[in-house]
Amino acid sequence: MLATDKFVRLFSAFILSLILITCGKKEKNMDRNIDTILIKKIEESGYRNLFLSNDDIVEKVIWNQGNNKDKLKSIAYSENTSHLARFLTVEILKKYNVEIDVEFYEIIAESYGYALHRTTMGDSKFYGIVGNLWGLLYEENDLGKLGDFYVSLGEKAIPSLVKLLSYDNSEIFYEGSEEATLGNSYQYRVKDFAAFYISKIKGIPMTFYQDFDKRDAEIERLKEVLENK
Repeated sequence: MLATDKFVRLFSAFILSLILITCGKKEKNMDRNIDTILIKKIEESGYRNLFLSNDDIVEKVIWNQGNNKDKLKSIAYSENTSHLARFLTVEILKKYNVEIDVEFYEIIAESYGYALHRTTMGDSKFYGIVGNLWGLLYEENDLGKLGDFYVSLGEKAIPSLVKLLSYDNSEIFYEGSEEATLGNSYQYRVKDFAAFYISKIKGIPMTFYQDFDKRDAEIERLKEVLENK
């Protein structure tokens, strides 16, 4: 009996070692396959040139008729990729309906949190990302294109969203005519987007207030609920 137990323990340790070695090789191979020239093209292009211009930079250069699919996946999933490159790369993969690996949801969520925050900064690489893409939130129950994906990351998105609750009072602005008038009238801050997304993921009802003090009190209530869950 003792010999059998010892064998089981040794066998289990052996299997665990193989798993760790395989994962390590997978990560190293992924990093080794990163195309730094492609990353530079993606970062220098920025959101507007990649998704809002009429040229063929994505189709012909970045996506390269699908020939760069594996390279783009390596960029999106590597821990050594910048938040900017990862965010833009994931958006490119989504454009071509490439399924995103659930294993990397957490680092992808961090990059989307970074993009949400940078939307307010006047950063040229994020030109073209406006409130419309993050949704009209509470009154309209609208997640927007980017917010919808962010929320789809589920529990893996919560840590990055909680960070934004604590410090980001920056307002995000909307473009257009009617949608801009409506969206800007709410004076949504980054933390309001984060709170709304968390409420959707966790199923916690939130009440929107135009008054900032009442709004902040509601966000503090959300934090307490999260701490006690």
